[in-house]
Amino acid sequence: MRRLKLRTAIAAGVTAALIATGAVAAIAPASAESHSIVQANKPKRGSTDFQNLNGFMWFYNSYFGNKYKDITKDLDHLKASGIRVLGFFSPYNGDKTLCAGCDPVDFYSVSPQNGTIQDWKTLVAQAHRKGMKVVTYFVNIYMDANSPYFKKAEQEYAAGDRTSREVSSFTWTTNPNDPLPSLQMAPPTWTNWEWSPTAGAYYWKLWFGPGFNWDQPTSVAEVKRIEKFWLDTGVDGFMWDVGRLDPRFQEAAVTLPKTYTKTDKWVTFEGSGAPNAQALHDFGLTSWFNYKDQGDWTNDYTRLVSGQIDVNGLEAELKNSDYARSVGATTHAWTIAADEDENLANHDYPSYPNDEVQRVQEAALLAGSGILYGSPMYDQYIRWSPTLRANWDRVLSTVNNNKALLPAASRNRVPAGPDGTAFAERRTSENGKQTALLIYNFSAGPKTVTVDLSGTGIDLKQQPKDLYHGGKGAKISGSAYSVELPGYGFTMLEVKTK
Repeated sequence: MRRLKLRTAIAAGVTAALIATGAVAAIAPASAESHSIVQANKPKRGSTDFQNLNGFMWFYNSYFGNKYKDITKDLDHLKASGIRVLGFFSPYNGDKTLCAGCDPVDFYSVSPQNGTIQDWKTLVAQAHRKGMKVVTYFVNIYMDANSPYFKKAEQEYAAGDRTSREVSSFTWTTNPNDPLPSLQMAPPTWTNWEWSPTAGAYYWKLWFGPGFNWDQPTSVAEVKRIEKFWLDTGVDGFMWDVGRLDPRFQEAAVTLPKTYTKTDKWVTFEGSGAPNAQALHDFGLTSWFNYKDQGDWTNDYTRLVSGQIDVNGLEAELKNSDYARSVGATTHAWTIAADEDENLANHDYPSYPNDEVQRVQEAALLAGSGILYGSPMYDQYIRWSPTLRANWDRVLSTVNNNKALLPAASRNRVPAGPDGTAFAERRTSENGKQTALLIYNFSAGPKTVTVDLSGTGIDLKQQPKDLYHGGKGAKISGSAYSVELPGYGFTMLEVKTK
């Protein structure tokens, strides 16, 4: 889920063009851009809460005016649809005309179109009672220049106050040639000294308002106060706007969220991805993109069906989730969407050439492989056809109802082929009591896919259980196991082991 205010969408545009034109039939050799992380030789810790659920649903609540009371009423339906994590972009009072509502106007209230802070607290509490999590996309690096908090700071500064909470939250100067704070959290064109006629001084501006200076204790203190306020409402995690692997940012971004309240936390940066997985883990993040942040146009599945990688490249990228699991973390990926202003205003979201089945296969591959997965935009989800929604929901429900499909479950590739349009894997629950065999047909037409079960530990004489469709799967009567799959089809089977 890419949320940077300055967007460089060249790579995303290439993939989008391939999808739009339907140029997805050929599976190309693995790209040199395919990233994988070597499995860490570290002892496996007990699984976390976020390794034992799946199914994200993100709300652009400020932009689309989603009422927290209405979402609370819909919790049972969302859970029945396979959703276990609610994400909000963002929960505080944000300017919907800037950055789709994540621009902070008041950190200590909610946007009026969403309800009240009590509505928010009730939503979080009710979600928790139903075994669901609540996470947020959150800006903790600047405040909107029109925020009442900053307006008060300007007035206090003009009156000669240099020590009030408001004034000391920001950085001021009367000399515009002074050096800017060093941890700027933005490209050079978006950080500067800005003249305030009200204050009669310059303030450090980052993005669209006064920035929080990570070298200034009083500024950091306000950031911590903001975070504690939202953690006290029960928030289970944050995707931080921008984010830097800098020790000055670490306490607010990682240490405080993980220790102030004791529940497991989903903590990540918007731009974090598998190429930097070890550094992200060492910094303290608990999740990152399984590929990388590509503006919601690209994930591991789109890279496969657009020909950027082949099935071997896919396996290399799925190993990124294996590394995360080995260090007690997760990776995440979303179904393709787009959050640029024109897409939001026109409800114009990307789709696959055969969206009705490919988006469902995308879910089965990404969620089925142990990657935290879901929809990055509720507004897009509710515009899908009833059939697509029902089948996509059933994938997430199937994943959440079977421990062998959760992120905590182990994963091993099973040979399938030989033409490069099929893929298979074995998933085994953390407690070893359930094993699943997943098989995918990535070609547009129906196909008989044969997998080699020798050496997998799967019993070669059995009747598998079809976890997704219900009933029974094709019988296994030897190491060469064949299934009939439609174009972009898949099967999720519970199997016995020897």
